[in-house]
Amino acid sequence: MVAIAIARPKRRVLHLPQVWIGWNPDCSRGNHDVLIAVKEEDSGPLFLSPKSNAPHTLIAGSTGSGKSVLMQNIILGIACTNTTEQARIVLIDPKLGVDYFAFEGLPHLQGGVIDAQDKAIATLSELVGEMNRRYAVLKENKVSNIFDLNKKPNPTERLPFLWVIHDEFAEWMMTPEYADAVSDIVGRLGVKARAAGISLVFAAQRPDANVMPMQLRANLGNRLVLRVDGEGTSEIALGEKGAERLLGKGHLAAKLEGEPEIIYGQVPFVSSDFLAQAVALLKEDD
Repeated sequence: MVAIAIARPKRRVLHLPQVWIGWNPDCSRGNHDVLIAVKEEDSGPLFLSPKSNAPHTLIAGSTGSGKSVLMQNIILGIACTNTTEQARIVLIDPKLGVDYFAFEGLPHLQGGVIDAQDKAIATLSELVGEMNRRYAVLKENKVSNIFDLNKKPNPTERLPFLWVIHDEFAEWMMTPEYADAVSDIVGRLGVKARAAGISLVFAAQRPDANVMPMQLRANLGNRLVLRVDGEGTSEIALGEKGAERLLGKGHLAAKLEGEPEIIYGQVPFVSSDFLAQAVALLKEDD
């Protein structure tokens, strides 16, 4: 198939409600496939799935690229298609949560927005213990993963899927103590986190080599890359050049485990009014 793209004189804004109209996930046992964009190739939905793709994800994008909007899409998509018993979100943001004020009081948010480095290290460290505890629950119920556990009629415990979203991780990776702790924790989680129902989403404007060790890079198997500021950053984030030529404002290159090629798409825009209304409804339903 050959796709021909013709630039409009003025870019049309794709709004989130337009995209969500056609999204009807089966939420009976929780939804793990989050709609993040519309594909350029066929206008079909593009999903991020820690169940079908890699369990962990890197998001990169410079100022004006639409990175914050993509992050808001992911958080809202998780919260709107899962109850608090089905999914929980841990949100870490060194920027004091300035992009996430609208999510204050979101019932899925575990511990509010974490904006202190020592608390972030403690929270990430607890993930390893939680993963081991979850494996003990899986063993007790004679299943191999959280998805089969939650399908059982009468398990000893149902486990919510745990999304750990860390914005601007590069800010704190310049601190040796934090860099060592994060690299160790992500390495220990590795592929075992998928079966335990724990997914890491790490985002940064510039995930340069000095703040993104090879071990960390290897474990973040999915790459969601918006426009970056140079070929070098594109090669680190996407694995090849090209992301520096994206159009900005949500234009996305996605390299997902299990997909043979890079998928290009457009992240829908989330207005502040829609975001506020959605969060208010989620608070009422809690």
